[in-house]
Formats: sequence, C-alpha cells, structure tokens
Amino acid sequence: MKKMYLFNILFFVLFLTTACKTSKEGNLHTNLKTMDSTCPDDGICSLEVIKSKSLEIKQDAIGALYPVLTEGNSNVLKFSYKRNEIANTQDGQYSEVIYAELPENIKDIELNDADLSTVKLLFARLCFCRGQTGYYNVSKGKLEIQKKEDGTFNFKLQFKIDEVPQIITLIDTSFSPKLRYKKTPKLLSEFFVSHL
Repeated sequence: MKKMYLFNILFFVLFLTTACKTSKEGNLHTNLKTMDSTCPDDGICSLEVIKSKSLEIKQDAIGALYPVLTEGNSNVLKFSYKRNEIANTQDGQYSEVIYAELPENIKDIELNDADLSTVKLLFARLCFCRGQTGYYNVSKGKLEIQKKEDGTFNFKLQFKIDEVPQIITLIDTSFSPKLRYKKTPKLLSEFFVSHL
C-alpha cells in the first residue's frame, strides 16, 4: 500500500513538471527581448510582445484582479522583472509584471494618470508577501511611446502603485511589433518568461 502511495506521488510530480514545460514551449509568435537599461542589478528583465491578443482584466469572487489574454486585434506588451532568488531561503521568489494593450497599428502615445486605463495598464507583484501581492490597475504615471525611423518604438513608462511596494518604477526600452520569433525549448531556456 505504501509503495502504491509513493508511486502515485511520483507520477503526480512528473505530470506537473511536464505540464509546466509544455506551457512555456507553447508560447509562439512573440518578440522577447532581455533588457539591461532599467533593470535592477539583482534580477533579470524582459519585454515580450504578444501578437494578435487582447488583454482582459477580470475580477475573482473576492475582488482580486487578474489578466486573461484572448484572441484579438491588439498587441500585448508584457514587461517582466524576476529578482534572483536568495540562496537558502524558502518562498524567496519575487517578480513584477507590467501589462499594456496596444493597438495593432501603433501610433505615438502619451498618456498620464487616469488616461493610462486606455491601454489597460496592469501591474503585478508576485511573491510570498502576505497581503501585498496581486494585480493592480496603474492610475498614476506617464507612458510615452514614440515611433523611430527604423520602425521600432521607444517605450517609456514611469509609474507608482499605492497599494503595494514596488521595485520597478521606470521602464525605458525599445521594441518592434513586426518581429515574430518561433521559440524553441533551447531559446526559451535562455530567457526569463514568467508564467501566470
């Protein structure tokens, strides 16, 4: 009986491991770029352009927000910061994610404070931080997107969240919505892709 119980636990763990890997490998047709300019020294930052999707911000039964990506005619930008794990600590993972939905034909944008809701700007603090984790609408800050001559865009976001502490307050980078990469498992291992 004990052997059967251990076998079932082992099978369940292997199943979960395989399922998680499959979801990461299935992330196709995105532009993923590692970033250094505004990333804290103690972590890894990336910017992902998710093509032909819409960002829906939903609310669960207790009022907590969460993002859902659906088929659509927009581009969703996903900025991720993952702090390096602290050695010999349990539950030491920490990450922040910022989502924005941009039209497929992006034009220059300058938005302030309450107007940030037009791009569905959403901030996530994901950690073992009791009472200080979750998703929050961004309503204080400034977003500037400007098209450059080479077809890429400058993306600059300065923002503040009142509900929880944050590490990332500035994102200043560039991206191209036209590039499409087909990710392979080897390439995915080179980049941080948070899975929510």
